[in-house]
Amino acid sequence: MQKDNKSLLLVHIAIALFGSSSLFGKLINQPAFAIVAGRVFFSVLIMFIVFKIKNISINLHSKENYLKVLLLGVILTVHWVLFYHSVQISTVAITLLTFSTCPIFATFLEPLFFKEEKLTKENIIIALAAFIGVAIVVPKFSMGSTMLQGFIEGILSGLTFALVSVLERKYVKELNGVVISFYEQSIVFIALLPICIFTGLNPVSKSDIFYILLFSTVFTLLSRYCYITGLKGVSAQTAGVLTTLEPIYGIILAALLLNEMPTVKEVLGGIIILLSAVYSSLQVMRKNAAK
Repeated sequence: MQKDNKSLLLVHIAIALFGSSSLFGKLINQPAFAIVAGRVFFSVLIMFIVFKIKNISINLHSKENYLKVLLLGVILTVHWVLFYHSVQISTVAITLLTFSTCPIFATFLEPLFFKEEKLTKENIIIALAAFIGVAIVVPKFSMGSTMLQGFIEGILSGLTFALVSVLERKYVKELNGVVISFYEQSIVFIALLPICIFTGLNPVSKSDIFYILLFSTVFTLLSRYCYITGLKGVSAQTAGVLTTLEPIYGIILAALLLNEMPTVKEVLGGIIILLSAVYSSLQVMRKNAAK
């Protein structure tokens, strides 16, 4: 019971960091792919040093395992680039709230990978409640607008994150979660490096370097560790629903740091999303207490 509740706490910490990390899409004056590449470069470097100091093996032992992390890394690359590009062309609120469709996708994806996980009415109701909250916040769009593009990319980032969550839960039982994260992020960097070289970057400022370092350590290493470790005791459906807390953290910080003030609709939608996530957490704790 204590182990499962600890897993739930780790997921909550990860979600808080995930939501806060959205602001780096605005704070760093670089293309989305460069922000993601810089983020994973430093985190991979730090992990590699820690592995060497602690003599932690990164051997995955089989070709099949390497193919698994390759798949995870590719999907994570797509997710991160979509997410931060959405932040850049729309707003933090639009990106985070459309990304919150993640639990809807997770609810329907997980039974495809885990026979013991059944699609229940409760799962669907919680996911739909979260989606209603997102729908309330979404403003009116005109075709061809960057807001519409950001909205679509936010939804696609939710789909790809749901898929990563389900697959990580499936594979984390077999492999070390931190090692999985190391390979995932290494693949992200390898995939994006050619784009950075051939497309080019904006002039790099001292603030860019500072924010990327902060992004790499606290908001990437710590958040991914908490999330992947937490998945050992929390289903991807629940973890996906809990990601609906991200807009709350992100919108508040965007208002304080970027002067992106939430509208009444955003506040109302955020309340519905928050209630959905809190209810999901309480359900997990009740199940844990009954074990």
